[in-house]
Amino acid sequence: MTRQIPIVLLAIAAVVFPLSVHKIFLETGIERQLGTAQKIFYFHVPMAWIMMLFGLVCGIAAGIQLRRQSRRAEAVAIAAGEMVVLAGLGVLITGPIWGHASWGKAWTWDARQVTTGLLWLVFVAYVLVRRYGAAGSDRLAAALAIFGAVDVPVIYYAVKIWKTTHPSNDVVGTLPPEMWAALWPALGALLATAIALVAVRARQEMIEMDVDDAWVRVDELREAAKGAAS
Repeated sequence: MTRQIPIVLLAIAAVVFPLSVHKIFLETGIERQLGTAQKIFYFHVPMAWIMMLFGLVCGIAAGIQLRRQSRRAEAVAIAAGEMVVLAGLGVLITGPIWGHASWGKAWTWDARQVTTGLLWLVFVAYVLVRRYGAAGSDRLAAALAIFGAVDVPVIYYAVKIWKTTHPSNDVVGTLPPEMWAALWPALGALLATAIALVAVRARQEMIEMDVDDAWVRVDELREAAKGAAS
């Protein structure tokens, strides 16, 4: 049954996302100050939330893997880390477009921009270390993931700690009903897709680990057979 969950989530996203796009661009009014560029909000904010969510998931799972040597936690950490890189790339692309329309500059070295860019770079490093690191590099990768998870609340509170040009965290809560009605379907579709992809990638990692173990066992049996024959 659990194997069917990603399929169900992707099917839901396939239905909801086109309806969401239709609602955003054809049914939701154009914001007075920012114009059409404001509609990036409906994609930028959900991707930012997804990035931060899976940053926390990756950090927690990496910590569990480091302490308990849990393969399941390791697989979840790897999959979640890759999702942070993917969602973070979307944030770093859509954010400057929205920023240029709002502030006249794509990048202002705003505290939230900097901390978000740092999070993305940390998880890019995490994915590279996990994929190409030498033996024993899993501890370094776990440390990177935990550091990235610590950066998540810094991103959230950056607009309160430092004086920034970025909108405050309270903006979303003050949205008019028609904007909420457009935001939630977009968030639901993107989040469902993200969860499904992470679940599939985690399962792939588990299978890859099992295959590696099988090959190691085969090599051990071959060596044992050679020793017995000699």
